[in-house]
Amino acid sequence: MAEQMALKPLAASWNGIDEAQKRKWLAVSKNFASMPPAEQARLHSRMSEWVALSPKQRTQARLNFAETTKVPKDEKLAKWQAYQALTPEEKNKLAASAAPLATGAAPAVKPVPAQKLATPMNAKPPRGGASGAANGPKQVDRNTLLPRKPASAS
Repeated sequence: MAEQMALKPLAASWNGIDEAQKRKWLAVSKNFASMPPAEQARLHSRMSEWVALSPKQRTQARLNFAETTKVPKDEKLAKWQAYQALTPEEKNKLAASAAPLATGAAPAVKPVPAQKLATPMNAKPPRGGASGAANGPKQVDRNTLLPRKPASAS
């Protein structure tokens, strides 16, 4: 019953959450009863905000979190205070000049070095200058997708 109360904002989407995320939310719910009411309200508010995010927005939030954990606390505090001191116009200008959000299904938290990426087979031209068409079209059996035997081999 205490878990249900703690995880109430997630109830509508609980079946769509993967097992790893469910375990994390359950771990969060264990401390819920011992939190002051203000903290409970804040946690519920943040859960509701999280549920409202699209998968892409959640990925971006995770990437942002990973970046912020690299910054020392005192530096984060100084940057936050400097941001809070900006006028609304300056905040809008700063937001407009921000780097574009990551695109794609699953952006990597750490970029992969170029030497670790595979080169597509079709990226290199054929050796010896001969094109594949010069050797004649390769016959493929549509049912098995295997090469057909040459007519002379039958």
